[in-house]
Amino acid sequence: MSPLTRRAAGWLLAGVVAVEATIPAVGLITTDPPRRYSWSMFVASSTEYAYTGRTAGGASRALDTATLPWPQRTVHYGSTVPDLLCSATPDLVAVSRTRDGLAESEQPC
Repeated sequence: MSPLTRRAAGWLLAGVVAVEATIPAVGLITTDPPRRYSWSMFVASSTEYAYTGRTAGGASRALDTATLPWPQRTVHYGSTVPDLLCSATPDLVAVSRTRDGLAESEQPC
């Protein structure tokens, strides 16, 4: 590889790293509340997820994911969050998830 090609590769790499750092920084500074980071570096979504627990007596109550460890409280796919909510609240028999106000799924505990 010639020095000119190495130099071009170095500048290209520096540009990619600068973009990867600048976009999340701007997102954090300009949004209210700040957007969250994840292993995909920057995750932005307007989708609203909510969880409701159901007890053996049939009573329902809203569940707060803020009590869960990070990053599980921010990742809303699969059974991870409902499983953790079931573990954290032993009197539940099921956890339901809504997505943008529409019922999506119910998972037994």
